Amino acid sequence: MEEYTVSRLSALIKRSMEQNFSGIKLKGEVSALKVHTSGHLYFSIKDSDAVIDAVCWRGIAQKQKIQLEDGMEIKCTGQVSTYAMRSKYQFIVEGFELAGVGELLKLLEERKKRLAEEGLFDQFRKKPTPVIPKLIGIITSPTGAVIKDMLHRIRQRFPRNILLWPVLVQGTEAGGQIVAAVNGMNSLPADQKPDVLIIARGGGSFEDLMPFNEENVVRAVADSKIPVISAVGHETDTTLIDYASDLRAPTPTAAAEFVVPEAIKLKSDVDKIFSLLNSIISSNLEKKRLFLHSNKILNIRGFVSEKIQRTDFIFDKLTSNVKNYLSQKKISFAKNIISRPIVRENVDDIWQKLHFVFLGRFERIRNGFAMASNAIESNSYLKILRRGFAFVESERSEPIASAESAGKYSAFNLIFSDGKVKVRRIPSQAELF
Repeated sequence: MEEYTVSRLSALIKRSMEQNFSGIKLKGEVSALKVHTSGHLYFSIKDSDAVIDAVCWRGIAQKQKIQLEDGMEIKCTGQVSTYAMRSKYQFIVEGFELAGVGELLKLLEERKKRLAEEGLFDQFRKKPTPVIPKLIGIITSPTGAVIKDMLHRIRQRFPRNILLWPVLVQGTEAGGQIVAAVNGMNSLPADQKPDVLIIARGGGSFEDLMPFNEENVVRAVADSKIPVISAVGHETDTTLIDYASDLRAPTPTAAAEFVVPEAIKLKSDVDKIFSLLNSIISSNLEKKRLFLHSNKILNIRGFVSEKIQRTDFIFDKLTSNVKNYLSQKKISFAKNIISRPIVRENVDDIWQKLHFVFLGRFERIRNGFAMASNAIESNSYLKILRRGFAFVESERSEPIASAESAGKYSAFNLIFSDGKVKVRRIPSQAELF
């Protein structure tokens, strides 16, 4: 009998296995998956009656469109070989794919349901996105049309600073890079941290978008302290990070439009708001002016004329001050919204605060007018007239203060608190001759 060494026998068995069992297509369920630090994949392929160990080298795994998971039904190609160190045979995987789209959809639906039950998609977790962010973080491929279109759109609408974190957007390594990018952005110092993140890629096949359905990616997006906008694929494409993100954009270009306002429209809106405030204040000032001027009934001259003139002066000065105040607030507001991020949910609060500021100023103005009106009212002759007295004036509205003065006029007016009566004087006998 021929004598063999252990090494020679192992080599012969290995050669025989590889010659007789190469170019094989194998279908089964992935089990006991282990991703080695080297990047190689070690797992088992099983059916209802048998199990075979399998290995997929890193170079092959990186080229695949999907990432293997336990329980996944796959079709793989390769050959049977042996591992002499342990006297065992194994299947060397040279390529793999899902056994069918139906299996993948089932897998994703089960994952979606499980993550939803954990609360990762709950509405209360959604964070508001800034209206005008100072710094925008974008996680996508650094090459291709997607990043170029987004940068162009942002510059066109409202130029902002951009922080790009380059990642692969398909393949088995894409998911890990996206997770690292999201966590990395969140770990930056406060003065370097983006105000909002956009995770983007263009359209692709169902398998191409699989990295954005991976559980670790979904969890990273859900746990992000920075608001995340998902912008993956075309409008009809849906991935699991769409449910976990704070805002979903149908396309990467749409995300660029969501993340910043249109500068021209924003300026127009601000101008309209301050114009409206100016109009309201002017209208209120005019009403108060008319109210005070109504106290100048019957052209009373004398002790109230100086107060009326002083009131006109105060109104002119107050109007000018209010307009200057509005102008300063408008400039301050415009600088404010450009220099720091404003959260959408807080925009209403800003307008409410502005409303309270101007409401308080209106109240102070109203109190001042009320005091002026009361002062005029307290000095007004109308209070005396209401007690049964009358005021006498000529037909040219000149006050008649004595009987001697009255003798100069053939007719004069008697003014009561509620109106005027014209009186014609009948000359005495002495005056007729």
